[in-house]
Amino acid sequence: MARLHLFARLAAFSTLILVMTGAAVTSSRDQPGQVLLEIVHVAATAPATLLMAILIIWLFRTGAPARLTRAGQSAFVVLMVDAGLGKFHGPVVTTLHAGLAALLFAAVGAIVLFTSPSWQREPDLVRDYGWPSLRFLSSAAAFLLAVQVGFGAGFRHSAVGVLPHLLGALVVALFIMIVGAFVTHQFPKHAVLRPMAVAFMTITGIQVFLGMTAFLMRLMNMGNSLAFLAISVAHVGTGSVTFAVSVTLAMEIRRSVLPRAQETA
Repeated sequence: MARLHLFARLAAFSTLILVMTGAAVTSSRDQPGQVLLEIVHVAATAPATLLMAILIIWLFRTGAPARLTRAGQSAFVVLMVDAGLGKFHGPVVTTLHAGLAALLFAAVGAIVLFTSPSWQREPDLVRDYGWPSLRFLSSAAAFLLAVQVGFGAGFRHSAVGVLPHLLGALVVALFIMIVGAFVTHQFPKHAVLRPMAVAFMTITGIQVFLGMTAFLMRLMNMGNSLAFLAISVAHVGTGSVTFAVSVTLAMEIRRSVLPRAQETA
């Protein structure tokens, strides 16, 4: 399982490169280097597809648990659909293309979690004693992040305005901080949950900083600069990582956190 885990991490890295090269194409719209970036993005599809195909075959040959094989199959289906959408144009289709790319990375991230050493061990079970429940909060955070990723993709591809994405960033960032605070407060010594919650809050802070920087650079008419391209690509890549972390944290909470005990009369 250790080698499978390392290979899954390689597949996740390849998927993230695919996401970021796609963001580079969008952020360099109507610039001289866009054609070259499009070639790089198309070229990045080949290794990502090959690695995903090998990963699926590996999962089946090793008799992996049903949850793991379903995650692999889902990731491969999303990759194929996303690759097909990449051949079309139009704000709605390209927005779906970008959104599915983030979903793909989250699916591969789930495979990385399922094959990790911590997941192979028995979970360190703890009891939820807060309200709302951590299961609800973590699932809601993942859902809100999915919506926020969609707003960001829609803005980059001119399907929606910037306001939904900006307002969504404030709401989602606050919600994530609440989730992180709940986890770290309830389980300050948990070997898995606390590091994941801290990483969740940290990557969210970086994501918000990159997003605000990119927005300010647009206002300063720096949208055609190399610096803006780098910040924008980093913002999209970090957004995909944030979404993947939200999904894996929600899975870990469902595995390790028992529901709140019912009060008896």
